[in-house]
Amino acid sequence: MITETKRSAKGELVFTSFLFVAGVVVLWDASQLPELQMADFVGSKTFPSIIGWVLVVLSIIQLIAVFRGDLGEPEDIEGGSADRALHFKPFLMMLGGLVFFAFGVPIVGFLVSATVLFTLVVFALNPKKTKWFIALPIAAAVAVVVYLGFTLGLQLELPWGFDFNFGSSEVVIEEEW
Repeated sequence: MITETKRSAKGELVFTSFLFVAGVVVLWDASQLPELQMADFVGSKTFPSIIGWVLVVLSIIQLIAVFRGDLGEPEDIEGGSADRALHFKPFLMMLGGLVFFAFGVPIVGFLVSATVLFTLVVFALNPKKTKWFIALPIAAAVAVVVYLGFTLGLQLELPWGFDFNFGSSEVVIEEEW
């Protein structure tokens, strides 16, 4: 029991330390962003700085809690026992979805890539109860909502996809005198 508590404390300290380092990296990256002259209050540094400070503050609070002995406890499992076996199939499904998303966005666009990613994540989380004819439309709807949120709400352009124009888009007109 004591060694299990020490292992849990070390694990929580390592995880929380990574969160702290991530917050510091985000704050440093935010400080390197250029400041726009047209921005009154909300500039390019605002949101990354907020995220960085939230990560730093929450990780410090968690570090204090771990040092005081307040460790996380796993939830009780209803109707079964804990499974300690490694499951590579869900991991590979999620990894495949992320790789497809990373390489597929420029080719097939955000909507198709995000739909595939969201569907694979749902299948990886609960493969026995997931039905593709329910997961696929929900994943497509989530992808559309995210797409509209970024393009209309944040006014950031996400790739529409299916751009097979590999050459120059410049039209050259030759005239002879």
